[in-house]
Amino acid sequence: MDPTSKSLDTQLAETIRERDELQRALDSCRAELAQARHESEQSAAAAQAANEELQQFVYAASHDLQQPLRTISTYTQLLQRELGKDKPPAEFTSFIIDAAHQMSQLVRDLLTYSRTAVSIRRTNVHLNVPLQSALFKLAQPIRETNATIVVHELPEVQADEAQLAQLFDYIICNSLLYRGTEPPTIEVSAEEGPDAFTIAVQDNGTGIEPRFHEQVFIPFKRLVGKSIPGSGLGLSLCRKIVRAHGGNIWVESDGQNGAVVKFTIPL
Repeated sequence: MDPTSKSLDTQLAETIRERDELQRALDSCRAELAQARHESEQSAAAAQAANEELQQFVYAASHDLQQPLRTISTYTQLLQRELGKDKPPAEFTSFIIDAAHQMSQLVRDLLTYSRTAVSIRRTNVHLNVPLQSALFKLAQPIRETNATIVVHELPEVQADEAQLAQLFDYIICNSLLYRGTEPPTIEVSAEEGPDAFTIAVQDNGTGIEPRFHEQVFIPFKRLVGKSIPGSGLGLSLCRKIVRAHGGNIWVESDGQNGAVVKFTIPL
């Protein structure tokens, strides 16, 4: 065999090998660039969502925190005017005390909101554990409303146990508060998908009209005024916890036949 021909074949093979290595390196760079672009888009979307949530929160908080203060101011002025007369001031002082209690509850709820989901401590958690913690905490209202709790088979997930207990607490408490004429029946179930578990908490309560399905997660948004106790932060806290775990939360209801709150926990 001609030595020159052999040398050319060797050079050609070396060139092909180098080309293949360069192609693999280029493909790897493209994949890393696509991943970086995807993560950047996710970060931008998360930042936008956080900013919108903060704006809603600030607006709602500034409105709701002012109302108890106006009540305290108004009835204190009325009390000052009536102190010199025969009419007893007890009626006015009761309004002042109620408003002060309302303000105190709002401040406590705001503190809870600010601290919730700040850091996530993920461990292997069977969902029955945080669920039972929530049910134990809600034992009295469950007993008082004669509620039935049905728990289907639940999975083990990577999550923060304490925050999941909070999550179940808020969702089930809502079902107990917004109950219908029949005793509450609440079912907790789970379904495994390709990327996440979907947890469903279904009740037979008053339901939520479709036009309000997104609004119920806005801080301080109350669809029934002050007729039911609470600050309107429950489902907002739920969304904050779920988002911190990388999941989503939503409501399914026709507004008449109960509601289902669903949330996802990534696999």
